Amino acid sequence: MSGRWRGEGAQHQGSRAYQEDSWALKYLADHSLLAVLADGMGGHVGGAVASKLAVDAAIAVVSGGGSLADALNAANRAIGEKIASDPQLDSMGATLVVTMVTANELHWISVGDSPLYLVMDGAVERLNADHSMAPQIDALVARGVITAAQAAHHPGRHTLREAVMGSPLSLIDRGCRRLGAGAVLLLCSDGVESLDHSRIATVASKPAQALVEAVLAVGAPHQDNVTVIKLEREE
Repeated sequence: MSGRWRGEGAQHQGSRAYQEDSWALKYLADHSLLAVLADGMGGHVGGAVASKLAVDAAIAVVSGGGSLADALNAANRAIGEKIASDPQLDSMGATLVVTMVTANELHWISVGDSPLYLVMDGAVERLNADHSMAPQIDALVARGVITAAQAAHHPGRHTLREAVMGSPLSLIDRGCRRLGAGAVLLLCSDGVESLDHSRIATVASKPAQALVEAVLAVGAPHQDNVTVIKLEREE
């Protein structure tokens, strides 16, 4: 089995009139694979600008020898500088997930609610923290304050507690993980959450486009933009 990883991505705007997600893949000099995904916020122009700025800055910094923390800081700085130069973009920002896989090890850093999934032996595990209000709302279910159905449709569920917007960041998730044979990694925008984990596990062996099509097949009335980056080892 090769230690080299391969990646591919796919996306769709869902039921939105515009696409605010950005993504990129890049092989580095040591043959590790860098993957970056950002989900923009701030309206048609602002969200798209913020996500692209974040992805481009992260790719450039790590390609130049910087760390994943450097990549996050550069993305945050790039958005802050753009807002300073154009006040009309004042409310823009983005989530950000930056991963690097080398042989049997994954490193990541993330801000926001875009999930990083590990699919292994038919099970799906979210590796990074969710910086939206969803975990707090789900905690209310565990305490019996609200029902699971109320939590699923709570109007504040997708409100972000942190995003890359040019300001100092208080919530940052980072980690590393050893990866066994057969591991598949999925970097996604939160539009993928129209699928439950069992459906994601079923489709994870197929191309990234199949995951996007599975999301669209759900027919959610307000389907968000959906982007999927799939990473797996070369055979």
